[in-house]
Amino acid sequence: MFHKIRNWLTTHTGRNNLTLDRDVGVVSFSFDDAMHSACETGRKILEQHDCRGTWYVAGALTDQIENGRRYHSVTDIQELAHEGHHIGCHTFSHRACDRMTVTEMDRDLERNLEFFGEIGILHAGLHFSFPFGAINQGSKRLASTRFNSSRIVGGGIQVGCADLNGLRSEPLYQRSTTPERLSLLAKEVAIKKGWLIFHTHDVEDRPSQWGCTEDLFGYAVQTALDAGCKVLPVDQAIQYWEGKA
Repeated sequence: MFHKIRNWLTTHTGRNNLTLDRDVGVVSFSFDDAMHSACETGRKILEQHDCRGTWYVAGALTDQIENGRRYHSVTDIQELAHEGHHIGCHTFSHRACDRMTVTEMDRDLERNLEFFGEIGILHAGLHFSFPFGAINQGSKRLASTRFNSSRIVGGGIQVGCADLNGLRSEPLYQRSTTPERLSLLAKEVAIKKGWLIFHTHDVEDRPSQWGCTEDLFGYAVQTALDAGCKVLPVDQAIQYWEGKA
């Protein structure tokens, strides 16, 4: 019961509502951790459709390898930014924010901002994704003072309004996402003129349990476009909803 109350309070307090009332729905594709395959294959697929995505980067993961899978390199991130993709913050250490004190989290966010400065990435400190979707009231409050938006998990299409301090996102995982569901979601976004944010990690032939294949990712992008949705990175989507783009 305590966890349910805490989750309810986190979701329904400290909101910064963005009105979603434009003529066309939006689908955004985001990548947590910026795995090398996402920087390479995910980027390639988006650019083939003249689209751009959002990569949330944790500096401590740069050049690391986990279970045989490579994370991003500095060059990966620089090339993404150069080609017009959106780079956001994912903390530096990739620790769950609900397990850090506010002071610890603030220092960790500052370290990631320093990392972006060291590699020449501008504006990466404007948008954020909570590692593991782990959020509580304290971390949400701090993030709201530092970022224009903060993305969590939770799934589903945002219709009518979206909380910029807790943007919900839908997993795009090979183990749980079917082409049929992608088609249904794209059609619903188009009809309801809402905003759907996908999140995934790696994009490769044998993805991790948090990733997807090249075919499924390509199908997701194509289906969104075929439904008549705009495909925009998170920062440009917010500008669109605000009437600035």
